[in-house]
Amino acid sequence: MQFGRTMRWWLLSICLTTAGLTWADADPAQSHWWKGNLHTHTFWSDGDQFPELTAQWYKDHGYHFLSLSDHNRLSQGQRWMIVTEKQRAAFEAYKAQFGASWVETRTDNEDRTLVRLKPLCEYRCLVEEPGRFLLIQGEEISEKAHLNGINVLEVIPPQGGATMTDLLQNDVSAVLAQQEKTGQAMLVHINHPNFVWALTAEDMMPVKGARFFEVYNAHGSVNNDGDHLRASTERMWDIVLANRLAQAGGEILYGVANDDTHNYHKFDPRAANPGQAWTVVRAARLTPESLIRAMNAGDFYCSTGVRLKDVAFQDDTLTVQVDPDPGVTYTIRFLGTRRGFDPTSREVVDAEGKAVRTTRRYSPEIGAVLAESQGATASYTLKGDELYVRAKVISSRRNEKSHVPDEFESAWVQPVIGK
Repeated sequence: MQFGRTMRWWLLSICLTTAGLTWADADPAQSHWWKGNLHTHTFWSDGDQFPELTAQWYKDHGYHFLSLSDHNRLSQGQRWMIVTEKQRAAFEAYKAQFGASWVETRTDNEDRTLVRLKPLCEYRCLVEEPGRFLLIQGEEISEKAHLNGINVLEVIPPQGGATMTDLLQNDVSAVLAQQEKTGQAMLVHINHPNFVWALTAEDMMPVKGARFFEVYNAHGSVNNDGDHLRASTERMWDIVLANRLAQAGGEILYGVANDDTHNYHKFDPRAANPGQAWTVVRAARLTPESLIRAMNAGDFYCSTGVRLKDVAFQDDTLTVQVDPDPGVTYTIRFLGTRRGFDPTSREVVDAEGKAVRTTRRYSPEIGAVLAESQGATASYTLKGDELYVRAKVISSRRNEKSHVPDEFESAWVQPVIGK
């Protein structure tokens, strides 16, 4: 029965995607841009900060929503942490910020100090503020590949699978099954495909219900740009989009950008610090349901520094308007794949001629640059033969927070589907 309900959800999402629904169906005058991060770690797993201080950092730095997504657990129940010398500075800051009446400690039989990690249900009252800042419960389902379940109610154990596609499918299905069972709006996105070179475009391509992935993850070890043998995450995005949308009823894939925050004390380009990448959603209200509904409609963009004033898709024309900074110039690039593209591919081999387990090589017709212009505003009118069109805005300002040399601040606009 549960499988049947999940299948119905997939069919509904496919129908919505292929029905030609666009951002023009919503009233922008009744909506707002909300900035958030969907991938965040704390002391509940392998982050180096208390969740209350983590949430306060994001609120103080102009974010509107935050999902705390620790590995294979939710911040629920009783959990005590030994305060080691490594964690002493964070502990002292925690006490200074919230006081002895909030911070709970005890000592064990070895005279070590333990501090209680507060669950989300207790600490959200400290930082949440209607219309200004929202916390959303999340989990990073972590095994050979990682996925984030956003707004989940119960922890989802890694589901496993004989292949990477099976593993992804089983984890995605588990989130969607919980959504169907509880009636609560949820979202699942595939994380950092190039982390330890775990995933290929071919792994992600067939996964039903997988409509979001991280096109940019700010952790210093995730290899967004690929290398001479492996495709970048942005290249993988186009490969998945082209191959899915070339099939009747194929699902769209949207791209999010996240911090994947682990490190809150030492700020360094190689560290997983907060404030490096984010997702900006246009929604009527700052609630999980409103945000997730807007994201499912593709009404959001993601960024490493570029702010957008408006994105519109009306009358087959995609228009991007940047909110410019003084002295900064912008290149707006429209990318897409046309119907009838060359679908052939070949495996990748190393210098010794051995096959590499990575995304295969595809034609440059996939993800081709359809138009490019300089300035803060640009439009592209679909010719009628495009499977999809998306946009990328590249700033002239270097991304000083990135671990990648000569990277420039950018924004990614979600793909729209041609008729």
